[in-house]
Amino acid sequence: MNTKLIHIGIGLLAAGTIGIIFAVVMELATAEPVYYIVMKITAGVFGIGGPLLGIGIAKSRGKKRGGEK
Repeated sequence: MNTKLIHIGIGLLAAGTIGIIFAVVMELATAEPVYYIVMKITAGVFGIGGPLLGIGIAKSRGKKRGGEK
């Protein structure tokens, strides 16, 4: 279960990063502000992935130290 959280967190962080890079490149190429919405959505995905990764790491370290009660 805990490794699933870590993998999902890393996946969301990667998707967010790719989305932000895509939005910046398209904004520079077309000079249209429609890609601001893409940047906002991917920033949200990035913001969800970080805490999931942190929770997954914290839970996995808890099991190594003797588990949760």
